[in-house]
Amino acid sequence: MRKFICLLLTLFAANAAAQNPPLTQESVAAFFGSAFTVQQKDHEIVGAVVSVVHDGQVLFEAGYGFADLETRTLADPNQSLFRIASITKPFVWTALMQLVEQGRLSLDDPVDQYLDFPIPATYPEPIRIRDLLTHTPGFEEQGTGGSARSVEDVVPLGEHLQAAMPARVRPPGEHASYSNYGTALAAYIIERVTGESWSDYIDEHILAPLEMTSTNTQLVMSADLKARHATGYKYSGGEFEATEYDYFKDLPAGHISTTANDMSRFMLMHLNGGSYNGERILSAETAIEMREPLFNPHPDIAPMLHGFYRSDRHGLVIFGHGGDVNQFHSNLTLIPEHNLGVFVSFNSDPAAIARGNLVTAFIDHFFGGDYLRAAPEAYELDLEPYAGQYLPLRRNQSTFEKLSALVSPISVSADEDALLVTGSRTSRWIPIVEDHFVANYVDQSMVFERASDDTIAYMLIGTPLSTYQRMTGFDRPEVQTQILALVLIIAVLTVLGYTYRAWRRAPATTQLPQSDVMTAWLHGALLIGLYTYLIITLSSDVEEFSYGMPTSAHILMLLMVANALLGIVVVGLSARQWLRQSGGALPRLRYSAIALAALANLWICWYFNILAYPFQ
Repeated sequence: MRKFICLLLTLFAANAAAQNPPLTQESVAAFFGSAFTVQQKDHEIVGAVVSVVHDGQVLFEAGYGFADLETRTLADPNQSLFRIASITKPFVWTALMQLVEQGRLSLDDPVDQYLDFPIPATYPEPIRIRDLLTHTPGFEEQGTGGSARSVEDVVPLGEHLQAAMPARVRPPGEHASYSNYGTALAAYIIERVTGESWSDYIDEHILAPLEMTSTNTQLVMSADLKARHATGYKYSGGEFEATEYDYFKDLPAGHISTTANDMSRFMLMHLNGGSYNGERILSAETAIEMREPLFNPHPDIAPMLHGFYRSDRHGLVIFGHGGDVNQFHSNLTLIPEHNLGVFVSFNSDPAAIARGNLVTAFIDHFFGGDYLRAAPEAYELDLEPYAGQYLPLRRNQSTFEKLSALVSPISVSADEDALLVTGSRTSRWIPIVEDHFVANYVDQSMVFERASDDTIAYMLIGTPLSTYQRMTGFDRPEVQTQILALVLIIAVLTVLGYTYRAWRRAPATTQLPQSDVMTAWLHGALLIGLYTYLIITLSSDVEEFSYGMPTSAHILMLLMVANALLGIVVVGLSARQWLRQSGGALPRLRYSAIALAALANLWICWYFNILAYPFQ
């Protein structure tokens, strides 16, 4: 029966593919008109702009909804500037490849060669320029303090890079982990080589020849562009809320704002071998090189290109970039086989999902595909070695931000029907060979890498940027959560128990010294209060941390350090009770349990770098 259903689905997909409409202005307009009508209702979208280029020409451009809801200004592909966030990076990579083409630097050069501040020699291998393009420099993620609310809060790029350098946590070139800092470092190398700011260089050598006159790279936007800039909106409680424009301190990683029409020119240039309207931005060889793999950890995983990502679908080579910032969500997609480019950008938070769905639907609509394709035959394989908890490589390991690991693990388990399951058990994967799985019904691969002892060490889903590390022992978030839960349970029992005994006035012959009891009670009460506040902070909107540590968070961290040290006092008091035979045996045992909880809390504070907070 299952094979029969799969056969029907395959025949349906083939029939659907045969009926794919041709790419015309009318068919594209009909697609986006219908798609945005649905998305505006399903995702509460304020506005969007789109541009499609094909065969060297602008095929379609349009705006939908509002650029500004309060003034009822319509989204206009020629006039409305939208923030493209990380699509800024392809402009940086294009500029960098211009310098490579001119022989002013090489992708194999160590980055230290061009900097006026040192990169810590954590590993013997130097970080090379190519590692910046492929997000493989080996830096950890660092989110706190990465944004600014005003121009005055943005410091010069070199000064920021030196002050905010994240720790090196893996050898360069080994694994990919998305790095805004790495892109900003590449832009600073452009500044060091050319003597111009990264924004001035891009303005002169990319934007001007492409006639992208409605694109802003500068920290201070001109009055004309600012007046035409769309507003970003949060959606909460059934209402849209306009948000203030904020700034990346890693400006080259996501600062550019532009129009859909300007992005058409950028797409046409890359699709046309580096030239546009008679102006050559890149040589044809360099333009083609930028589409080639630069980091490819596994043949069944989409490679990292020269700054672009691959996201192949239906047998088509597809590359591009996405971007998300300040309620703006954008996507740039290039399909060289069809000389086709698609750019979309939204200005409201619900579009974070709509953006990706729209581009995927466009490709499916015009180029067909295996809708619910027949699942492959499963390979006989013991799935248990792959089970466990995995954490994304894009995480922090050296500061208190490591706490975010408690809320970001992916669980992998062996299902009863021999399918590997990740996360919420909606993603099912079938083994086709050892260490290689494919998604059930969807054309996507998941591969595993082994450590030197042949145990599973890493999981890669679809792309090198979705690399996860398998956690074992006390590094498993579920173990840390269980330890923390036990600590809090003992703290609650301590506070309730000692409060009750004080109220009932327990016999003096079995009581422990009052000072010991008060110290344990205070330690337990602080544990409850501090962790409750921490959990609320982690589970609520943490956007405030992007501007720096709030005062309340500073106080919280310092109190957690103080309470961890107070726990050492509790351990010492417990040891003294046994030496002096204070009180009864049962009270001493209860106090020992409290002391063990204090030691466990001390370990938690050490593991998540809370004890080091005053020195960070």
